[in-house]
Amino acid sequence: MRCSDMLLNNFIVYISDIQNFSGMVVDGTYAKMWISEGILFFVYKEIYEINRSMAREIVSQRLQLQNENSYPIFCDLRAITNAQKQARDYLAIEGAYMTTALALLVEDEHAMVITQLYIKTSSPAYPTRVFTDKGKALLFLQEYK
Repeated sequence: MRCSDMLLNNFIVYISDIQNFSGMVVDGTYAKMWISEGILFFVYKEIYEINRSMAREIVSQRLQLQNENSYPIFCDLRAITNAQKQARDYLAIEGAYMTTALALLVEDEHAMVITQLYIKTSSPAYPTRVFTDKGKALLFLQEYK
């Protein structure tokens, strides 16, 4: 990577080797994000517990990447162990800005049940579903591009 390709405090880099992808990737402290074929991909890094401060940083980086454009979001939660209630609430409310739909990818059925319960109680303003299969998650998002 060339130094001239680094922007926004080393968070955004240009790459060309992620599954024939050529564009901008935000490689932040807590997650890696990029936009491909009309979907914003969001993959959390290994984190034991997300707090409100972390959630604010994550949303800020995502909104910089989106540049005032709304997208359906594919969010890979498999590396997350826990999230504090304040962080979950922040992500569900303030973090919903510029989101047309959300597909959450979790590791197993246990995580799916817990995540579905949270979605039911938080009532997001956009279509939201939980998956254990990446292909099905991406198929769900197609109609919201």
